[in-house]
Amino acid sequence: MVSTTEIAKYAGVSQTTVSRVLNKPDQVKKETYDKVMAAITEWGYSAEPKEKIEELKAANTIRILASANDPIIYQGAMQEIVNSAAEQGMLVNIHVFAASGKEALYNELAAQGTAGVIVSSMSIEEGLAKKLKQSGIPFVLLNEGYSENGFSVSLDYSEAGYLAASHFIDSGHQELAWIGGPLDSEMNKDGLLGFVHALQANNHKIRKKRLVVTKQDKVSLYAAFESLMVLKKKPTAIVAASDSLAIQLVEFLQIAGLDVPKDISIIGIGNSAEASHLDNKLTSIGTSATNKELGKDAISLLLQSINGKNSELRNVKKKVELIERQTTKPFFVKK
Repeated sequence: MVSTTEIAKYAGVSQTTVSRVLNKPDQVKKETYDKVMAAITEWGYSAEPKEKIEELKAANTIRILASANDPIIYQGAMQEIVNSAAEQGMLVNIHVFAASGKEALYNELAAQGTAGVIVSSMSIEEGLAKKLKQSGIPFVLLNEGYSENGFSVSLDYSEAGYLAASHFIDSGHQELAWIGGPLDSEMNKDGLLGFVHALQANNHKIRKKRLVVTKQDKVSLYAAFESLMVLKKKPTAIVAASDSLAIQLVEFLQIAGLDVPKDISIIGIGNSAEASHLDNKLTSIGTSATNKELGKDAISLLLQSINGKNSELRNVKKKVELIERQTTKPFFVKK
Protein backbone atom coordinates (compact mmCIF):
# COMPACT_ATOMS: atom_id res chain seq x y z
CA MET A 1 0.00 0.00 0.00
CA VAL A 2 1.28 3.49 -0.87
CA SER A 3 2.07 5.64 2.20
CA THR A 4 1.62 9.37 2.75
CA THR A 5 5.42 9.63 2.97
CA GLU A 6 5.74 8.34 -0.60
CA ILE A 7 2.97 10.65 -1.79
CA ALA A 8 4.73 13.63 -0.16
CA LYS A 9 8.05 12.77 -1.79
CA TYR A 10 6.45 12.39 -5.21
CA ALA A 11 4.50 15.66 -4.92
CA GLY A 12 7.52 17.57 -3.55
CA VAL A 13 5.82 18.58 -0.29
CA SER A 14 6.03 17.60 3.36
CA GLN A 15 4.11 14.71 4.88
CA THR A 16 2.31 17.26 7.06
CA THR A 17 1.07 19.02 3.92
CA VAL A 18 -0.29 15.72 2.55
CA SER A 19 -2.06 15.11 5.85
CA ARG A 20 -3.54 18.61 5.75
CA VAL A 21 -4.79 18.07 2.17
CA LEU A 22 -6.55 14.90 3.28
CA ASN A 23 -7.99 16.21 6.53
CA LYS A 24 -8.17 20.04 6.31
CA PRO A 25 -8.16 20.94 2.59
CA ASP A 26 -9.51 24.42 3.34
CA GLN A 27 -6.15 25.30 4.95
CA VAL A 28 -4.13 24.47 1.81
CA LYS A 29 -3.47 26.63 -1.25
CA LYS A 30 -5.27 25.47 -4.38
CA GLU A 31 -2.01 24.94 -6.25
CA THR A 32 -0.66 22.69 -3.49
CA TYR A 33 -3.98 20.90 -3.12
CA ASP A 34 -4.09 20.11 -6.86
CA LYS A 35 -0.47 18.89 -6.85
CA VAL A 36 -1.04 16.52 -3.91
CA MET A 37 -4.36 15.19 -5.26
CA ALA A 38 -2.74 14.50 -8.64
CA ALA A 39 -0.09 12.43 -6.87
CA ILE A 40 -2.72 10.59 -4.85
CA THR A 41 -4.70 9.77 -7.99
CA GLU A 42 -1.63 8.60 -9.92
CA TRP A 43 -0.31 6.44 -7.08
CA GLY A 44 -3.68 4.97 -6.12
CA TYR A 45 -3.41 6.01 -2.48
CA SER A 46 -6.40 5.32 -0.23
CA ALA A 47 -6.94 6.85 3.19
CA GLU A 48 -9.35 4.03 4.11
CA PRO A 49 -8.28 1.87 7.06
CA LYS A 50 -6.48 -1.33 6.03
CA GLU A 51 -9.37 -3.49 7.24
CA LYS A 52 -11.80 -1.56 5.06
CA ILE A 53 -9.55 -1.83 2.04
CA GLU A 54 -9.22 -5.61 2.50
CA GLU A 55 -12.98 -5.90 2.86
CA LEU A 56 -13.55 -4.00 -0.37
CA LYS A 57 -10.90 -6.06 -2.13
CA ALA A 58 -12.49 -9.34 -1.01
CA ALA A 59 -15.90 -8.16 -2.25
CA ASN A 60 -14.36 -7.63 -5.70
CA THR A 61 -12.35 -10.86 -5.88
CA ILE A 62 -13.31 -14.27 -7.26
CA ARG A 63 -11.24 -17.22 -6.14
CA ILE A 64 -10.64 -20.40 -8.13
CA LEU A 65 -9.73 -23.55 -6.21
CA ALA A 66 -8.03 -26.00 -8.56
CA SER A 67 -6.28 -29.36 -8.32
CA ALA A 68 -2.98 -29.89 -10.11
CA ASN A 69 -4.49 -33.03 -11.65
CA ASP A 70 -7.59 -31.42 -13.14
CA PRO A 71 -8.38 -32.46 -16.72
CA ILE A 72 -6.56 -30.38 -19.31
CA ILE A 73 -9.73 -28.83 -20.70
CA TYR A 74 -10.84 -27.58 -17.29
CA GLN A 75 -7.45 -26.00 -16.69
CA GLY A 76 -7.85 -24.32 -20.08
CA ALA A 77 -11.17 -22.81 -19.00
CA MET A 78 -9.36 -20.65 -16.44
CA GLN A 79 -8.30 -17.99 -18.94
CA GLU A 80 -11.88 -17.46 -20.07
CA ILE A 81 -12.99 -17.12 -16.44
CA VAL A 82 -10.29 -14.52 -15.80
CA ASN A 83 -11.19 -12.57 -18.95
CA SER A 84 -14.94 -12.59 -18.25
CA ALA A 85 -14.40 -11.55 -14.64
CA ALA A 86 -12.18 -8.65 -15.76
CA GLU A 87 -14.97 -7.42 -18.03
CA GLN A 88 -17.11 -7.13 -14.89
CA GLY A 89 -14.33 -5.26 -13.05
CA MET A 90 -13.47 -8.21 -10.82
CA LEU A 91 -10.14 -9.79 -9.91
CA VAL A 92 -9.42 -13.54 -9.96
CA ASN A 93 -7.07 -15.39 -7.61
CA ILE A 94 -6.21 -19.01 -8.47
CA HIS A 95 -5.28 -21.40 -5.64
CA VAL A 96 -3.81 -24.79 -6.62
CA PHE A 97 -4.03 -27.47 -3.93
CA ALA A 98 -2.80 -31.00 -3.30
CA ALA A 99 -5.25 -33.76 -2.44
CA SER A 100 -4.41 -33.49 1.26
CA GLY A 101 -4.61 -29.70 1.41
CA LYS A 102 -8.27 -29.00 0.67
CA GLU A 103 -9.36 -28.44 4.26
CA ALA A 104 -6.56 -25.97 4.99
CA LEU A 105 -7.29 -24.12 1.76
CA TYR A 106 -10.97 -23.84 2.65
CA ASN A 107 -10.11 -22.40 6.08
CA GLU A 108 -7.79 -19.85 4.44
CA LEU A 109 -10.53 -18.96 2.00
CA ALA A 110 -13.05 -18.39 4.79
CA ALA A 111 -10.57 -16.16 6.64
CA GLN A 112 -9.68 -14.02 3.61
CA GLY A 113 -13.20 -13.52 2.32
CA THR A 114 -14.30 -13.48 -1.31
CA ALA A 115 -17.15 -12.47 -3.59
CA GLY A 116 -17.47 -15.99 -4.99
CA VAL A 117 -15.65 -19.25 -5.63
CA ILE A 118 -15.21 -21.58 -8.58
CA VAL A 119 -14.03 -25.04 -7.50
CA SER A 120 -12.31 -26.89 -10.33
CA SER A 121 -11.58 -30.41 -9.22
CA MET A 122 -12.38 -34.01 -10.05
CA SER A 123 -11.96 -35.00 -6.42
CA ILE A 124 -13.89 -32.49 -4.32
CA GLU A 125 -15.65 -34.21 -1.44
CA GLU A 126 -19.32 -33.54 -0.80
CA GLY A 127 -18.37 -32.25 2.68
CA LEU A 128 -16.40 -29.35 1.20
CA ALA A 129 -19.28 -28.42 -1.09
CA LYS A 130 -21.63 -28.42 1.89
CA LYS A 131 -19.22 -26.20 3.85
CA LEU A 132 -19.18 -23.70 1.03
CA LYS A 133 -22.98 -23.69 0.97
CA GLN A 134 -23.18 -23.20 4.74
CA SER A 135 -20.71 -20.31 4.55
CA GLY A 136 -23.07 -18.39 2.29
CA ILE A 137 -20.30 -17.78 -0.25
CA PRO A 138 -21.62 -18.03 -3.84
CA PHE A 139 -19.84 -20.87 -5.64
CA VAL A 140 -19.83 -23.00 -8.78
CA LEU A 141 -18.43 -26.52 -9.02
CA LEU A 142 -16.53 -26.96 -12.28
CA ASN A 143 -16.13 -30.63 -13.23
CA GLU A 144 -18.27 -32.10 -10.45
CA GLY A 145 -21.91 -31.60 -9.67
CA TYR A 146 -23.52 -31.83 -6.25
CA SER A 147 -26.84 -30.52 -7.46
CA GLU A 148 -28.23 -29.91 -3.98
CA ASN A 149 -25.36 -27.66 -3.01
CA GLY A 150 -25.24 -24.99 -5.67
CA PHE A 151 -24.36 -24.37 -9.31
CA SER A 152 -22.18 -26.73 -11.33
CA VAL A 153 -20.65 -27.22 -14.76
CA SER A 154 -19.48 -30.75 -15.52
CA LEU A 155 -19.35 -33.37 -18.19
CA ASP A 156 -22.37 -35.65 -18.42
CA TYR A 157 -21.15 -38.52 -16.22
CA SER A 158 -24.19 -40.68 -16.95
CA GLU A 159 -23.50 -40.40 -20.66
CA ALA A 160 -19.79 -41.03 -19.99
CA GLY A 161 -20.52 -44.35 -18.25
CA TYR A 162 -22.94 -45.30 -21.01
CA LEU A 163 -20.48 -44.41 -23.79
CA ALA A 164 -17.60 -46.33 -22.17
CA ALA A 165 -19.64 -49.52 -21.72
CA SER A 166 -21.15 -49.23 -25.20
CA HIS A 167 -17.69 -48.88 -26.73
CA PHE A 168 -16.58 -52.12 -25.11
CA ILE A 169 -19.75 -53.94 -26.12
CA ASP A 170 -19.41 -52.74 -29.71
CA SER A 171 -15.80 -53.99 -29.62
CA GLY A 172 -16.90 -57.53 -28.79
CA HIS A 173 -16.35 -57.54 -25.02
CA GLN A 174 -18.88 -59.60 -23.06
CA GLU A 175 -17.37 -59.60 -19.57
CA LEU A 176 -17.49 -55.96 -18.40
CA ALA A 177 -16.82 -54.53 -14.94
CA TRP A 178 -17.17 -51.13 -13.25
CA ILE A 179 -14.96 -49.75 -10.47
CA GLY A 180 -15.81 -46.42 -8.87
CA GLY A 181 -15.77 -44.45 -5.63
CA PRO A 182 -18.57 -43.93 -3.08
CA LEU A 183 -21.98 -43.10 -4.51
CA ASP A 184 -22.39 -39.87 -2.51
CA SER A 185 -20.43 -38.32 -5.38
CA GLU A 186 -22.57 -37.48 -8.40
CA MET A 187 -19.63 -38.32 -10.64
CA ASN A 188 -19.52 -41.90 -9.32
CA LYS A 189 -23.28 -42.37 -9.01
CA ASP A 190 -24.18 -41.09 -12.48
CA GLY A 191 -21.26 -42.88 -14.11
CA LEU A 192 -22.37 -46.20 -12.64
CA LEU A 193 -25.99 -45.64 -13.69
CA GLY A 194 -24.89 -44.89 -17.25
CA PHE A 195 -22.76 -48.05 -17.29
CA VAL A 196 -25.70 -50.17 -16.10
CA HIS A 197 -28.08 -48.59 -18.60
CA ALA A 198 -25.71 -49.52 -21.44
CA LEU A 199 -25.69 -53.14 -20.27
CA GLN A 200 -29.49 -53.14 -20.14
CA ALA A 201 -29.82 -51.56 -23.57
CA ASN A 202 -27.62 -54.30 -25.03
CA ASN A 203 -29.30 -57.15 -23.15
CA HIS A 204 -26.23 -57.90 -21.06
CA LYS A 205 -26.75 -59.62 -17.75
CA ILE A 206 -25.96 -57.31 -14.83
CA ARG A 207 -23.67 -59.09 -12.38
CA LYS A 208 -23.46 -57.36 -9.00
CA LYS A 209 -19.98 -58.71 -8.28
CA ARG A 210 -18.70 -56.77 -11.28
CA LEU A 211 -20.14 -53.48 -10.07
CA VAL A 212 -17.51 -52.50 -7.53
CA VAL A 213 -17.95 -49.46 -5.29
CA THR A 214 -14.91 -48.74 -3.13
CA LYS A 215 -13.02 -46.12 -1.21
CA GLN A 216 -10.40 -44.53 -3.41
CA ASP A 217 -7.25 -45.07 -1.33
CA LYS A 218 -4.70 -47.52 -2.72
CA VAL A 219 -5.37 -50.30 -0.20
CA SER A 220 -9.15 -50.26 -0.77
CA LEU A 221 -8.71 -50.09 -4.52
CA TYR A 222 -6.36 -53.07 -4.50
CA ALA A 223 -8.92 -55.09 -2.53
CA ALA A 224 -11.53 -54.14 -5.15
CA PHE A 225 -9.14 -55.20 -7.91
CA GLU A 226 -8.59 -58.59 -6.24
CA SER A 227 -12.35 -59.11 -5.92
CA LEU A 228 -12.56 -59.00 -9.73
CA MET A 229 -9.49 -61.14 -10.35
CA VAL A 230 -10.83 -64.06 -8.28
CA LEU A 231 -14.07 -64.29 -10.27
CA LYS A 232 -14.58 -67.46 -12.28
CA LYS A 233 -15.02 -65.33 -15.38
CA LYS A 234 -12.62 -62.44 -15.15
CA PRO A 235 -13.61 -59.22 -16.90
CA THR A 236 -11.98 -58.52 -20.23
CA ALA A 237 -12.85 -54.83 -19.96
CA ILE A 238 -13.08 -52.41 -17.01
CA VAL A 239 -14.60 -48.94 -16.85
CA ALA A 240 -13.18 -46.81 -14.01
CA ALA A 241 -15.09 -43.81 -12.66
CA SER A 242 -12.03 -41.57 -13.03
CA ASP A 243 -8.71 -41.52 -14.83
CA SER A 244 -6.76 -41.72 -11.57
CA LEU A 245 -8.56 -44.96 -10.62
CA ALA A 246 -7.99 -46.37 -14.10
CA ILE A 247 -4.26 -45.62 -14.02
CA GLN A 248 -3.91 -47.27 -10.63
CA LEU A 249 -5.72 -50.36 -11.96
CA VAL A 250 -3.32 -50.53 -14.91
CA GLU A 251 -0.45 -50.64 -12.41
CA PHE A 252 -2.11 -53.45 -10.43
CA LEU A 253 -2.67 -55.46 -13.62
CA GLN A 254 0.94 -55.06 -14.70
CA ILE A 255 2.18 -56.17 -11.27
CA ALA A 256 -0.10 -59.23 -11.59
CA GLY A 257 1.61 -60.08 -14.89
CA LEU A 258 -1.35 -59.12 -17.08
CA ASP A 259 -1.02 -57.04 -20.21
CA VAL A 260 -3.13 -53.95 -20.89
CA PRO A 261 -4.92 -54.03 -23.28
CA LYS A 262 -4.08 -57.56 -24.52
CA ASP A 263 -5.55 -59.30 -21.46
CA ILE A 264 -7.81 -56.57 -20.08
CA SER A 265 -8.88 -53.26 -21.62
CA ILE A 266 -9.47 -50.19 -19.43
CA ILE A 267 -11.29 -46.88 -19.95
CA GLY A 268 -11.18 -43.95 -17.50
CA ILE A 269 -13.46 -40.93 -17.25
CA GLY A 270 -12.32 -37.30 -17.27
CA ASN A 271 -9.57 -37.08 -19.90
CA SER A 272 -7.19 -35.63 -17.33
CA ALA A 273 -3.58 -34.60 -17.81
CA GLU A 274 -2.64 -37.98 -16.33
CA ALA A 275 -4.60 -39.80 -19.04
CA SER A 276 -2.81 -38.08 -21.89
CA HIS A 277 0.66 -38.46 -20.36
CA LEU A 278 3.11 -40.49 -22.44
CA ASP A 279 3.59 -42.96 -19.57
CA ASN A 280 -0.13 -43.75 -19.42
CA LYS A 281 -1.79 -43.16 -22.80
CA LEU A 282 -5.12 -44.01 -21.20
CA THR A 283 -8.28 -44.28 -23.25
CA SER A 284 -10.72 -41.91 -21.58
CA ILE A 285 -14.11 -40.24 -21.86
CA GLY A 286 -13.92 -36.44 -21.87
CA THR A 287 -16.05 -33.45 -22.74
CA SER A 288 -16.31 -32.21 -26.31
CA ALA A 289 -16.97 -28.66 -25.10
CA THR A 290 -14.37 -25.99 -25.76
CA ASN A 291 -12.33 -24.30 -23.04
CA LYS A 292 -14.06 -21.02 -23.77
CA GLU A 293 -17.52 -22.52 -23.45
CA LEU A 294 -16.74 -24.14 -20.09
CA GLY A 295 -15.25 -20.96 -18.70
CA LYS A 296 -18.17 -18.84 -19.86
CA ASP A 297 -20.69 -21.23 -18.31
CA ALA A 298 -18.88 -21.26 -14.97
CA ILE A 299 -18.39 -17.50 -14.63
CA SER A 300 -21.92 -16.80 -15.88
CA LEU A 301 -23.47 -19.02 -13.21
CA LEU A 302 -21.22 -17.55 -10.51
CA LEU A 303 -22.04 -13.94 -11.40
CA GLN A 304 -25.74 -14.78 -11.37
CA SER A 305 -25.35 -16.18 -7.87
CA ILE A 306 -23.25 -13.21 -6.67
CA ASN A 307 -25.84 -10.78 -8.01
CA GLY A 308 -28.70 -12.69 -6.37
CA LYS A 309 -30.33 -13.67 -9.65
CA ASN A 310 -32.31 -16.89 -9.81
CA SER A 311 -31.41 -19.26 -12.61
CA GLU A 312 -33.52 -22.17 -13.81
CA LEU A 313 -30.39 -23.83 -15.19
CA ARG A 314 -28.24 -24.57 -12.14
CA ASN A 315 -26.38 -27.67 -13.32
CA VAL A 316 -24.84 -27.56 -16.80
CA LYS A 317 -23.85 -30.98 -18.18
CA LYS A 318 -21.58 -31.12 -21.21
CA LYS A 319 -21.65 -33.71 -23.99
CA VAL A 320 -18.87 -36.29 -23.93
CA GLU A 321 -16.71 -38.15 -26.43
CA LEU A 322 -14.29 -41.08 -26.41
CA ILE A 323 -10.57 -40.28 -26.66
CA GLU A 324 -9.01 -43.57 -27.69
CA ARG A 325 -5.39 -44.19 -26.78
CA GLN A 326 -3.52 -47.40 -25.91
CA THR A 327 -5.40 -49.13 -23.07
CA THR A 328 -8.25 -50.58 -25.14
CA LYS A 329 -8.54 -53.08 -27.97
CA PRO A 330 -11.37 -55.09 -29.55
CA PHE A 331 -12.03 -58.49 -28.02
CA PHE A 332 -12.34 -59.96 -31.47
CA VAL A 333 -11.13 -59.00 -34.93
CA LYS A 334 -14.02 -57.92 -37.14
CA LYS A 335 -14.03 -59.51 -40.58
